[in-house]
Amino acid sequence: MDDKIRGFTLFKKTREIDSKITEFLNNISEGGLLFERAVDLYLADGFTDEFNKKRQEVSAFEVRNDQLRRDIESQLYEHTLLPDSRADVLLLLEGVDRTINKYESALFMYSNEKPIIPDVFDAAFKELVETVVDCVEALVVSARSFFAMNGEIENSLHKVMFFEKQADQQGTTLKSAIFDNPELELAHKLQLKFFEQAIEEISDIAEDVADSLTVMAVKRSF
Repeated sequence: MDDKIRGFTLFKKTREIDSKITEFLNNISEGGLLFERAVDLYLADGFTDEFNKKRQEVSAFEVRNDQLRRDIESQLYEHTLLPDSRADVLLLLEGVDRTINKYESALFMYSNEKPIIPDVFDAAFKELVETVVDCVEALVVSARSFFAMNGEIENSLHKVMFFEKQADQQGTTLKSAIFDNPELELAHKLQLKFFEQAIEEISDIAEDVADSLTVMAVKRSF
């Protein structure tokens, strides 16, 4: 049996690590849903206790994932997973974790700056957030497929790329609408652009991780 395949097979049988990776990925998925709900709340009512509660829940997932990632790294060194495979696993987890970090930092921006977002842009912001969360979820599904070795990774990786392109198009359209609006001062336009970019960047991170995951999957096939 190929050494890389044997390494990943042994890794799959390490139940404690497998359980922690499952929790780690679940937290990314739930963090995305909370992020989307938090932005919806902000667009509807501005900064509220309910919005702040969702922000804190995302932060709690981010803190928990940092601990899980450290635990997984420690346990990987204790088991016989081959160094090359171990490095791929840690690189993947670190990359995926960057998405929830960006969820958290974007919500902190809303919390700290409390931007006034005109109602005319609500639908576009909601559409962008939904696409970005879908992009990250496709990445989570790809990661699950990678660890499960179920051969379904190609389809989910394709979805990451699809949603990233959608987010890019939606972001460009939103920025154009912001700067074409004659009722806004330039400083307000620049602030809204900054918030749009903070959201769109999440899908860019997902795309970068998907590119790395594609290489990992190819390496494992040999």
